[in-house]
Amino acid sequence: MSETTNKPPIWFWILTVILLLWGMIGMHVYYDFVTSTPESMSKYVTTGTYSQAYANYLLAEPAWSTAVFALAVCTGILGALCLILRRAWAVPLYTLSLLFIIISLSKMFLLDKVHNLMSSGQVGMEGIVFCLGILAVWISRKAKKENWLK
Repeated sequence: MSETTNKPPIWFWILTVILLLWGMIGMHVYYDFVTSTPESMSKYVTTGTYSQAYANYLLAEPAWSTAVFALAVCTGILGALCLILRRAWAVPLYTLSLLFIIISLSKMFLLDKVHNLMSSGQVGMEGIVFCLGILAVWISRKAKKENWLK
């Protein structure tokens, strides 16, 4: 017996492309983060993008936290690719991505209380990361429920 899949609506494709682009931006941010040096970070301090305390915090991040960041980004990109290819693997990949986002944000805001070092825009951006993680899980589950995925 063969499984049939339904054709997703246009909004599904729009959201899927947005999520893929968001993942690619996340990969760029991750690359910028792992290649940062005190010299390269100073440009953000000089322009007022980061406070010196926040730049120092980022430069001192432990390896496990950087790994969680990488896992959040990579599982998010793979989830987006699965959505584009209409594969059900999108659901567990996006669920893992959201889990890694929650771990990362919990470390930042609950353990390290880094929001005291961040601008309101930086805190807001972390909120957007969390909301898009929730959106990605929702859309992948809806797509699976609606039989848009194989």
